[in-house]
Amino acid sequence: MTLTPRRLYIFTGKGGVGKTTLSKAFVRHLKNLNHEAIYLTFKNQSLSENHVEKNSSLETHGIREVYLDLEECAKGYIERRLNSSMIAGWIVKTPFFRALVNMIPGFNYLIYLGKILEMGKDNPNLIVILDAPASGHALTMVESTTNFQHIFESGVIFEDTHKMLSRLNDPNYTKIHVVSLASQMSWQEAIELKSGIEQRSPVEVSITVNNCLWPLVEQNLSDLPPGLKLKALNEKELLQDHAPEMLCVLPHSLESFSQGIEMDLVGSLSKLI
Repeated sequence: MTLTPRRLYIFTGKGGVGKTTLSKAFVRHLKNLNHEAIYLTFKNQSLSENHVEKNSSLETHGIREVYLDLEECAKGYIERRLNSSMIAGWIVKTPFFRALVNMIPGFNYLIYLGKILEMGKDNPNLIVILDAPASGHALTMVESTTNFQHIFESGVIFEDTHKMLSRLNDPNYTKIHVVSLASQMSWQEAIELKSGIEQRSPVEVSITVNNCLWPLVEQNLSDLPPGLKLKALNEKELLQDHAPEMLCVLPHSLESFSQGIEMDLVGSLSKLI
């Protein structure tokens, strides 16, 4: 059965679990299925005094990578609402606006999500793969639109927030992948993050275990050094205990470079759709 992809996939999890490599590999997987997909991430979490960044897009080894800048996205939103680039540029430079964005939890993600949904509206065939901030930031991102809908009970911001919320919480539009390593600490954090997101959103949330040694060495366990053997056996125990809760288990790649690892992963990602 051929699955219809969602329009927005969010990859999150503890730092160092391989979200970036997995996100890019998933873009490659979708492109191999003839879908138009891009890798996207955020450049910054706050507005700085001496801002020089811009949104940027580049083609890297056959996939499009988009890096969103917070100030540029905020300026674009205000410009669309006021129909004036000059006024928008002035507003985002004011101390009040910067303080508002930097001090209110989730305001930055509201701006970013607005830009992502605008990209999807401009291109109905586009699938966005978001390499999201780790754990706690991801929870803030998911609940930010809900918070602002409560703050602004009417008006333009309320209407825009409602549109963002309807898309972000649409199971046919959005899917969230929590990425974990095959270790007890990483797994526990992934479970807690999944539970936290599910309390805040009705979209599908699943856990993928990445960079797992056990599938590669189970036939040659006796040949391993003691340290690697212990690691593999610990992974085996974790996989056996929690297999029903794992959407996908991805083996460790023997490649040295990120592009090679991405290519290794591509053939194993059909369950992520």
